[in-house]
Amino acid sequence: MICNEKEIMKKFGENVKKYRTRLGLTQEKLAELCDCSSQTISGTETGYSFPSSKVLFKLPQMLHIPLMYLFNFGEDPVITGKENDFGILNYLSELTPEQKEIAFKVIKAINE
Repeated sequence: MICNEKEIMKKFGENVKKYRTRLGLTQEKLAELCDCSSQTISGTETGYSFPSSKVLFKLPQMLHIPLMYLFNFGEDPVITGKENDFGILNYLSELTPEQKEIAFKVIKAINE
């Protein structure tokens, strides 16, 4: 059972990193989305620091998860189809126009 502040910060940070990497986001990109510095995200993920309330409430929005997922220190909650959709859209938004065209053809072929 996690009962001290240091352990909570460490587990919280591990969860932020887990959901960030599942979406393919860098620390810098997540920081930009949360309107904070990459040092804030790095400090949070390592358990060195805890985010401000402003960042705390932006994190789940930008990671497309409920806030409680960041405080779940037991089993990993099930990732829903909607959350997977956000991850796919995030990947697609980073592609060049040529890569998007290829991705579209691949997705179309999968659906046929």
